[in-house]
Amino acid sequence: MPSISRAIKGVATVLALSSQVSAIDWSLPSDLLKNPLYGAVDNDFDCRSDNHPNPVIMLHGLSANREVDLNTLGWNLTDGGYCVFSMTYGAHTLAPWIGGLKSMRESAKEIASFITEVKTKTGANKVDLIGHSEGGVMAIYVPMTQSGIAEIVDHNIALGPAIHGAKYFGFTDLLYFGGDVTRNLASLALKVLGCAACDDMATDGDVYDDFKANAGKIIQAGNKASIIMSSADTLVAPETSRIEEAGARNIIVQDTCPDDAVGHAGLAWDKSVWGLVVNELTEDYDRKFECSQGLVFRK
Repeated sequence: MPSISRAIKGVATVLALSSQVSAIDWSLPSDLLKNPLYGAVDNDFDCRSDNHPNPVIMLHGLSANREVDLNTLGWNLTDGGYCVFSMTYGAHTLAPWIGGLKSMRESAKEIASFITEVKTKTGANKVDLIGHSEGGVMAIYVPMTQSGIAEIVDHNIALGPAIHGAKYFGFTDLLYFGGDVTRNLASLALKVLGCAACDDMATDGDVYDDFKANAGKIIQAGNKASIIMSSADTLVAPETSRIEEAGARNIIVQDTCPDDAVGHAGLAWDKSVWGLVVNELTEDYDRKFECSQGLVFRK
């Protein structure tokens, strides 16, 4: 088939380009370090909180790291008396400051190890997980797949997670123009270029398949899962995030804050979302807070 032939040539081009990747300067941009929004709360294993005994573990999104994405929410929670911890998982081999790129099945093991470390070193009975985008997927996926983790997780809060297959603005639909052959070739290309996670969350990716295989039992016994979504999210629409199972609460930002048109990226920084996160952590679901009307990052 001509289309298959073109696809094979395209992947060959990708493979050729990948050989030049090592020539790129992968050092951390100095301007990023100067940005006042850069920097996360230090992991203080001596931190204890009588009001909020569960340590809170933050899980960043695709291509982010512990210093950006959820770091401002982390500072906000710290100001509220929470003990906050974070890590960079799935880091790129050449650029360790870019996280969330490696195979999510492998990253899940990293995250599970960190969760266990936080629980052990703090002496806590349970931990809470908060994740954004890919990190939101991980907040649900890690307790589902990693032995012993579900038992030590209390709340797992996911902001805009792609549970039912990321579409990437419809791009993934194009991968099937030659059927399964072109879909598999695209998967290879993404992995060669260093973003296995991009493929994992897409339709027919590894993580998508794992969720599909566990339908009806994605949320683990004893876990209190909160899926926070925006109706204005054009990257991961609510129907891609919702989990209709016992133990899951599906929350639309606009049901509480109708004037907040926050998009996908903005879920990490939006104060309406922060208010909802605190309500889920405290289980004070009717607590009133001031809504935001900004951060319309739709992509």
